[in-house]
Amino acid sequence: MSWLLWGLVLAVSAAVIGGVWDWWRIGRIPKHFHPIQSHLGETPTVFIHGYGGNRYSFGHLLGRLHRAGVAQKALVIRVKKNGQLQVRGHLLGAKNPTIQVIFCQSRAALATELHWLHQILVLLKHNGVQRVNLVGHSMGAIVVILAAMQLPTRDTPRINKIVTLAGPFNDIELGKDTDEILVYEWGPRGPFRQAPIYHYIAEKVHELPHDVHILNIAGDIFTVPTRHDDGVISVESAFALRWLLPKAGIDYQELLMRGVRGAHSLLHENKLVDDNIVRFLYAK
Repeated sequence: MSWLLWGLVLAVSAAVIGGVWDWWRIGRIPKHFHPIQSHLGETPTVFIHGYGGNRYSFGHLLGRLHRAGVAQKALVIRVKKNGQLQVRGHLLGAKNPTIQVIFCQSRAALATELHWLHQILVLLKHNGVQRVNLVGHSMGAIVVILAAMQLPTRDTPRINKIVTLAGPFNDIELGKDTDEILVYEWGPRGPFRQAPIYHYIAEKVHELPHDVHILNIAGDIFTVPTRHDDGVISVESAFALRWLLPKAGIDYQELLMRGVRGAHSLLHENKLVDDNIVRFLYAK
């Protein structure tokens, strides 16, 4: 075997080993955390991936925050296909703790994921958590908004802050990607047409806690000058909440990420997004 072939075999082997190690690492709890400040808070932040997501969806983002000493990755909760929760780690003494949720059945229905999130929040309340932040990407963004609107407050922690990334708030298809990107254009009073999920949120928006704070992040990759989307979700869909939340008295902010790093699956791999999430969640 030639040296060139041996080199190719070694390179492929190293790539495979590196990929397996990375996959294992980002779904686990790091051993050490060195906070940048001694007075970091104790409110946990729960991260919900989108349709078809996995540990990669938020794994690297949480790793970056942990290594920077900003937020401690404290729990990983795997939701098995039967709904059973598998919990690793602990919250005791954690600083700005983050919780990575991984749905083993990652293409479940919206109602099913909402039920699973309810189970997780009940578990947190049972363990003494009184307040919680929620972060959701894509379909996970819908899940966290519905959680704030629908879940009973008597057995769940109070939702303090919500971050949504690339939420299909005025889309017909909330799950898998489609070839055509749906765009319901805006008029002076909002979208000219309303998808069922948007219509539902519009009807129930006053059930959101009035003291919740929401940061809504969308992407625009500018592949076509006349089109504004992240390659999957249009800006018009992601930012359709602007016509609902402020009118309901909700503290609502928007952030548009432009360029390649604004792509749907790269928003959680964008340092500017990291910085804005940190500022929103943890700034005094």
